[in-house]
Amino acid sequence: MRLAFASNDGIFVSQHFGHALRFGIVDINENLYTWTFVEKRENDTPCKAGEHDEEKFEKSITLISDCQVLFAAKVGNYAKLRLQTAGVQVLEQPGFIEDLLEGYIKYLKRPLFGGHKRREIIDDHPCFSEKAHNKNGRLHLPVSPACNIQCRFCTRKQTLEEDRPGVAAGVLHPNEAVDTVKKALELCPQITVIGIAGPGDTLATSHALETFRQVHEAYPDLIKCLSTNGLNLPGKAKELWDVGVRTITVTVNAVDKEILKKVVSWVQEDRDLIAAQLQGIRECADIGMIVKINTVLIPGVNDEHIATIAKIVKQAGAMRHNIIPLIPQNEFAKISVPTCEQIEHARLTAGVYLDQFLHCKHCRADACGIPGISDMSKELYKDRALETFSHG
Repeated sequence: MRLAFASNDGIFVSQHFGHALRFGIVDINENLYTWTFVEKRENDTPCKAGEHDEEKFEKSITLISDCQVLFAAKVGNYAKLRLQTAGVQVLEQPGFIEDLLEGYIKYLKRPLFGGHKRREIIDDHPCFSEKAHNKNGRLHLPVSPACNIQCRFCTRKQTLEEDRPGVAAGVLHPNEAVDTVKKALELCPQITVIGIAGPGDTLATSHALETFRQVHEAYPDLIKCLSTNGLNLPGKAKELWDVGVRTITVTVNAVDKEILKKVVSWVQEDRDLIAAQLQGIRECADIGMIVKINTVLIPGVNDEHIATIAKIVKQAGAMRHNIIPLIPQNEFAKISVPTCEQIEHARLTAGVYLDQFLHCKHCRADACGIPGISDMSKELYKDRALETFSHG
């Protein structure tokens, strides 16, 4: 990740954002927790005599828009809003740059729960880490019955036969979740992650939050992971954190409204899905969650847009990116499956901005086991009558 420091001498942060003559730019390796000085960037200060030059102000924002964090002695409310909109977290902390870096790295390394650190969580998560993918298991609890948007490629279905997102044997009641986790761990002791990924959107109802509350109380050391389209994510970061969620996946298929119209046929109450997604990602990243982005590669629709998605969501705080080939169905039933060349091109161009996760298995909403190795969902729900889920 990249940090900017409002410092005229490159040693000490003492400058107001609008008065800084230059910014020191530093990259942090989040795997090794090391930092590297990148460069100094000269700034044409926009603020003088209590007023600011709007054109210069915009250039100052753009100058550090590739950074995830800004350290400055002071940042005005207007500048803070503009920086946050650009995906830059603002930290008003004067001090020696090396001391600030040491403190920030300690923040990144801090235990999140059960003694685990951020890197350990990623390494134990089979849907975030190649290292864990064929070793650790995950359980998806299908507790979310309804959705708040309609993607043109999505067909949700109650079935035991299909292996893809949006399908499940039925809907589990939150009060059944703890017993289900217990049985799943007996079937697959390698499970390290309890996830909720449907069959509807996890934040369209309160079911996922209630489920995590009960499961986290019973199994505090298991990783809790949420997948969502992000429409209802703003304002939920603290609540999710309090029920144990430390990793989150947000499906972002466009950051351009015209392209989004081609992907999504309706959004509840005609709300701004893109703005909600970016705000939610930013809030989750700011509180300390590890954010992964899922993007469905749709040939002829968003295939040339994916690098832009990666750039924008990284600025909001995302860490990893999972590009998923389209499964042709619903309104996109006649669109061809992406070719290997199209997938590779998307990953190469998006990989300039975000680390790419390459091992997605198109998991069901009630998946259980080690991805690509075992699926115990039928055994887990054998002889159990599950509720039918809403198609709204």
